[in-house]
This record gives sequence, C-alpha cells and structure tokens, in this order.
Amino acid sequence: MKINKIPKSSAWWLLLGPAFVWAATAQGSGELIWWPYLVARYGKAFLFLLIPAAFIQIFVNKEISKYTVITGKGIWTGFVSLGKWYVIPLFFLCLINFLWLGGYASAGGSSIYEVTRFPNGVSQQIGSLFWSYILIGLFSLGLLFSKSIYNFIEVIMKTVTVITVSGLVVSAIIVSTGTSFWEFIDGLFNPRNLAIGVNWEGFDYAQLISGVVFAGMGGFLNLMYSYWMKDKGVGMAKYENKTSGLLIKETGTEREMEVFEDNIENRKNFKSWMRYLTIDSTLAVTINALTIVLTSYLAFVLLWPERNYPQGWSITVSQASFFESSFGAIGRIVFLLVAAAFLVDTWISVVDGVARQFADFSNNITKKVKSFKFWYSGWVIFLIVISLATLPLATPEFLLKTTGVISVFAFVFYIPALWYLNYIKLPNIYPKFVKSGKISEGMLVVSWIVYTSLAVWYLANIF
Repeated sequence: MKINKIPKSSAWWLLLGPAFVWAATAQGSGELIWWPYLVARYGKAFLFLLIPAAFIQIFVNKEISKYTVITGKGIWTGFVSLGKWYVIPLFFLCLINFLWLGGYASAGGSSIYEVTRFPNGVSQQIGSLFWSYILIGLFSLGLLFSKSIYNFIEVIMKTVTVITVSGLVVSAIIVSTGTSFWEFIDGLFNPRNLAIGVNWEGFDYAQLISGVVFAGMGGFLNLMYSYWMKDKGVGMAKYENKTSGLLIKETGTEREMEVFEDNIENRKNFKSWMRYLTIDSTLAVTINALTIVLTSYLAFVLLWPERNYPQGWSITVSQASFFESSFGAIGRIVFLLVAAAFLVDTWISVVDGVARQFADFSNNITKKVKSFKFWYSGWVIFLIVISLATLPLATPEFLLKTTGVISVFAFVFYIPALWYLNYIKLPNIYPKFVKSGKISEGMLVVSWIVYTSLAVWYLANIF
C-alpha cells in the first residue's frame, strides 16, 4: 500500500450536506408513512419507541462513515475484504431488499393523482401507477446528465427538507391544544403507555418493525451514508474520484487503498474528521427525529380521534389532513405535492445510493475487471427497470413493509462486520488511533443487540 497523509478537514459547517441527504431520504419512509400510520391507528401505544429508535442509528452511521474516512473507500469494499462466504449472502439479501424500491415512487404517484385526478375515470391504483411512471422518467434524467450526482441530490434534498419541516412546524402550532400536546408528550416519554389498547390478535408485526427500523434510514439504506461521505470527500476519500451521470464522460483513474502514518498532523486531522462525523450524523438523526415527532403529533391530533389511517394505494393521502386543517384546500394540495417530491426524491437517492453499493461490491468481487463507473451505470439501469417492473405488482404499503422487515435482519448481519472492520482489522493496518473508545464500541454492540432482539421477536410472533 502507498503511504499518504490524512487531508485537513474543512470547517464542519461547510460539510453538512450528507446530513440533509440522509434525513431527507429517511423522511420519505418512516416520517411520512409509518409513524403517522402507527399513531393514527394505535394512538400513544408505540410512541415511547419513537425517539430511541431514531437516535440509536447515530452509532451505526458513525461507524459506517468512519470506514470511509480511514480508507477513502465505500463500505462494501470492507465487506468484500472479509471473504466471499460472508459478502455474497449479504449482497443477495441486499439485492432482494431493493427489488421493491419502486414503492417509494408509487407512494409519490398516489399523491400526485390525488391532486390532479388525472387521468379521469380510472381507479386509485391506475392513477397512482400513471404518475409513478412519469415521475421515475423525469427524475431518472438527473442520473443521466448530472456532472456530480451527489451534488444534484444534495441540492434537492436540502430544499425539500427546509420546506417540509417549516410547513410541519407551522401546522403543528396551528392545530395544537394544551390537552393534545401534553397527551402526546406523555406518550413519547412514559413507558407505561407502551402497547396499551393494542389488539395483538391479527396484529401486523411487519408494520411495527418497519416503523422502528425506518425511524432512521433502516438496514441497507444506512450503508448509503458511506458513499455520500465518499463523494463529499471526507478523510482519505478526498483523493477519490466523484461519481458523475451515466452520460458524462469519466475522468481520472481509480486509486488503490492508501495508508497513513502515526504522526501529530495525521492524529489532529483524523480527530477533526471524527468530530465532523459526530456532528453530521447527530444532525441527520435530529432532523429526522424532529420530522417524525411533528408528523406523529399531527396524526395524533387530526387522524387518531377519527381512526383515519392510510392504507393501500392511498398511503400518503390521509396525511394531507395535516396541511388542509391549517391552510385549507391549498394546504392539502401543497402537502400532497411536497409528499410526492419527498417520496420520489427518496426513490432517486435510493437508486443512486444502492447502485453505488452494488457497483462497489461488483467492482471488488470481480477484482476490478471493469471500472466502478461501468458497474454503477449498469446497476442504475437495472434498478430503474426493476422499479418500473415491480410497481404494478403490489401496493406501496406492501412494497415498503417488505423492505422494512428485511432491513432489521440487515442490521443483524452487517453490524458485526462493521465492528470487526473498525475495531480489529483497520487498527492492525492503520495507526492505532483510528480505533474508537469503549463507549463507541459499546453503543455499536447495544445497537446490534436491539436489532437482533427485534428480529427474534418478529420471528417468534409470525411462526
């Protein structure tokens, strides 16, 4: 391996893009869909799980991105280094998980159809599918022509996040009453409310698992954080090429992995990068948690009293009550349009992030016979086609729920690999200061125990 030095970190506030992309991608799943659904159907019964489920992902995110800071590579490079016996089964689980990512686009399509009611005289399903195909076509153009795909996604995600969170805050203030507010707070922080009033006979455990996992990104989605950090140029990734659109000519050559020495400058720069990772990951999860709390509160005030929860092809339509109650019919239309943007933005960021994961795996497992750009382009096309093919097969609710269940098992399988890479393997290759302390290590282990317990609980209740 060549020896290089760790680049100096820029000011942390100039590097905060991945936090917004992470939060906005997460907001297209748990925040707009699952938590409003759980609250609208079960009231306070599961609210106590919300904040812990959101913030536990800080520790997973930090370990994922730390691998990229140290090596400059994506996390699947690390997984491949552990051997084919481990990485090939993990990859196939990941592949199965993302065969259903068209669910994000179909949920967005249902919002657009609800606003336009075009085409006329068709069912909710047909109208949703019509707009889903159009949205996928339009947003796919960004993957074809962007000089920097990450920058394209970051700009979109920042804009939509600011607009949506601002609208949710205003709506929450307008509809809030003293009684509803304190009842909601009691649900958030009082464990005695947990599962009160829930009829477990015929209960859909997959919906609860999806809500808990998607209180953040969820499973394999979290791994995309590594690739956004890579294109942001954190740590040793500053020396790496950035991913461009499929029709943009590739520049530069892929670099081999480099190491750095144990000296004062490298220690200082590494510490600075780790401080940034903590800030960015915490900000991402905090924005995400704030959005979940706001949408859940609005569901508690507006939907729970009437037991008005979203289902099937209309999975985002009930939440339009949030904005309609505050801003009238215009507010409802604005919410549906923003929800559509959020969900389809989630689709495009997932297509990009998953294609990066798959390309990283393919590039390393084939010993770099072809370039990363070759594999990335192929996987983007595959994911677009598979999205179009799976849209009519099931409702967005079913598609996203399937992803949620697989995601909890993803955590179970890859968190031990993260621990081994960052606490055993890399400290034996790089200077010892790359190994985090006992608290970080302990919290990663706690995260694994939590997700493993959820997986066991789910299996115990469905069999």
